Amino acid sequence: MSKFCTSCGAQLDDNATFCTSCGAQLGNGAPSAAPQPTAASNAGAAFQNAASQAGDAVKDGFNKAKESLSMENIKNLKSNPNKTTLVVLGGIVIVAIIVIIVLFNLIFAHPYKGTLDDYFKAIAKNDPDLYKDTMPEYQIEYLEDKRGDDFDIDEYVEKILDSISDELEDEYGEDIKITYDIKEEKALTDKKLDDIKDDIKDTYDAKVKVTKGYKVKMKLKIKGDDDDDTDTVTFTMAKVDGKWVVVDGGLGF
Repeated sequence: MSKFCTSCGAQLDDNATFCTSCGAQLGNGAPSAAPQPTAASNAGAAFQNAASQAGDAVKDGFNKAKESLSMENIKNLKSNPNKTTLVVLGGIVIVAIIVIIVLFNLIFAHPYKGTLDDYFKAIAKNDPDLYKDTMPEYQIEYLEDKRGDDFDIDEYVEKILDSISDELEDEYGEDIKITYDIKEEKALTDKKLDDIKDDIKDTYDAKVKVTKGYKVKMKLKIKGDDDDDTDTVTFTMAKVDGKWVVVDGGLGF
């Protein structure tokens, strides 16, 4: 059996004490068998090869773009247009616009969506803690004040979710999933925001600040082991004291 370096796999003389290829010191143990390539190593080598080719292509493209975007070419665009320079500049502008649009959507589109996600997830998974997080603070404070020292908000939320879960399971079976697709949203006017603030004051005796709001029309799908259903519902979402909450919902629970 031939002797092989345990570091690089080079074939060596049986009496070798160090690798003549990589210089690694060899132990006194029995000669090692030649390493066999595995599927993982083959895949790794293929990935490295592909990555190297991709890197070379990107580098080549960058160098070409850099050449075409020389200050001389840019200065002479008006008098002596360079097609490659124009194409590269146009590509940069398009990429910049796309990045701006994506960032705008991430930051500003559907700012209430996190609350909706938690609301439906809490109902589908019967999660009292998550459901309580979606409740307005003024509602929790009102319940605790009106129902006295014996009132437990956690028990109250658990009863609500248990009732909803029973209704959903009777209709759709177990393993409930709720998904939604926003079809239309309409920003609320200042008058509508004031109306929400007045309603909260009348119902919960709470002075709040309502800064933003939307009327949201969505396609809602509820699916369980036994049945599923799709319906169009409308929610009113409002930012109350800095927190997005469901002011009015149309689930019918």
